[in-house]
Amino acid sequence: MSSYTGTEIMGERLASLANRQELFARRQYEPVISPEALESTTSVWFGVGVAADDASCGLPVDVLILVLAQEMVRRQLGLAKSSILIADSNACNAGVPRLDVHRAASLAQAPLEALVDRFGFPVDIRRSSQLAPASEVERKQEALEIENGYVAQQLVQTEIMRTRGAAVKVGWALSACTYDETYFDRLYRNRFGDQVTFAYTIGGRTLNPQRPRACPYLCREPQDRLLLGTKENAVRKLYSDAASPAARGYRRLIGKLARAYHHLTGDDPGTPESFLQFVVDVSTGPATAGKRPARESRAGAPSSFAP
Repeated sequence: MSSYTGTEIMGERLASLANRQELFARRQYEPVISPEALESTTSVWFGVGVAADDASCGLPVDVLILVLAQEMVRRQLGLAKSSILIADSNACNAGVPRLDVHRAASLAQAPLEALVDRFGFPVDIRRSSQLAPASEVERKQEALEIENGYVAQQLVQTEIMRTRGAAVKVGWALSACTYDETYFDRLYRNRFGDQVTFAYTIGGRTLNPQRPRACPYLCREPQDRLLLGTKENAVRKLYSDAASPAARGYRRLIGKLARAYHHLTGDDPGTPESFLQFVVDVSTGPATAGKRPARESRAGAPSSFAP
């Protein structure tokens, strides 16, 4: 008879998922597993930032890395639901104009709602400004005595989510980035202890050969990203410079997303190119939400992505 506890089995399942599934980061980014968190959690979540120095100008397709990975984690741990927190209050507190933040948050929220509805994933999407009363958040931030208000708010949000049953957090990791999710998660553990389980995905891509990797949900240069919630021809944009190493990297990412979609939904994604245009079309609203990926490739694009 096995002597493993339920939380140990859940931890092994999560570690195994991250090790074998290509959307998760490898090497130094193994999941940080808290038995206490796995025993208490009722949901898994991730956050979507809407500003760095300035407001984001669109939501990249790359955010599907987090959406699909989170659904894998939810199923692996047998949880009933997931959450996505759109960090509008963080951007406002960082000094980004409120109207710019509202627009960026809307550009993120609407495509995400359309996609999770089409995929059939049990995800609650809300803005961080709706998470708790501002007075409560401010009081908790002050108690941390951290000079950087943006950092303090990140930690407080993670703690509030934990107290509300979301003690498993999915984030992204990128070795070339100083402030990826692992940075904030380490600070959280230093301050609050081992109370949350963290799992990490790979980062996003760009079409810029000088800067091929990026945050999966922030966009500063829309010409370099494949965007959700727009009516652009994403495949044509991707193949505008087919020989570019950055474009090849982006194509590999779309292939990974298509395979993950098939694994989770059972639906045939068609070619990676048709899957790309499918998710872009779905994210623009109900008019195209019923479309499934086409099996044939788009004109002017190869039938499958080259490595």
